[in-house]
Amino acid sequence: MPKIAIPLTGERLPALYEELEYVRALPADLLEWRADYYLGNLLEVPSLLRENVGEKPLLCTVRTRKEGGQAALTPEEYEAAVTALIGTGKFDLVDLELSCGQERLLRLLRLAHEGEMAVVISKHDFEKTPPEHEIFCTLLEMERLGAELPKYAVMPQNVRDVLALLSATERASREFGPVVTMSMGALGKISRASGAYFGSCITFAAGKNASAPGQISAEDLKAVLQDLDPAR
Repeated sequence: MPKIAIPLTGERLPALYEELEYVRALPADLLEWRADYYLGNLLEVPSLLRENVGEKPLLCTVRTRKEGGQAALTPEEYEAAVTALIGTGKFDLVDLELSCGQERLLRLLRLAHEGEMAVVISKHDFEKTPPEHEIFCTLLEMERLGAELPKYAVMPQNVRDVLALLSATERASREFGPVVTMSMGALGKISRASGAYFGSCITFAAGKNASAPGQISAEDLKAVLQDLDPAR
């Protein structure tokens, strides 16, 4: 089954403590810290997270506004923030945005790999779903740049868009390995539960708060994944 990732979106330490307590009872395989939501000093958080999640994998994400996040950062500020967070050594995975530029992306990717972190290279389209071949080629580009997990999230306008995303996902996972994809919004919810069939290996579920449109609650998503598990 796909692994369930739950985002942490608290704006201050008390809210993060509350979220961490809330997700303890949820079926999370890994946790994603959405650092772009945090309004304080980013470097005060990593140690706190690691102390509270134990051995559970931690994904660090600084999502910029152009990719649907909260961080209004220049490319230089984005690189500085991600570099500092990689340097804490508290995370198992880091999300790097494809749109930050290839030279910057490769510098960050090298730093992450030197720190023995797995890299998610991501791209988000909150307006549309590109053609199937374009989705596949983008995932392939991410893999060739060095991502352990290429990630692509799109917004569907109709059922054909969802099918395009799923078909590109199946081809990518079959031809070069694990990917993470999702079709967002209500129309795309099926993509969040179908990874076992089409090859998306991580699915993002809502904990105390959702971080993207169409996220299903973690408990509901776990039940659906178990029901759909082809190994059962």
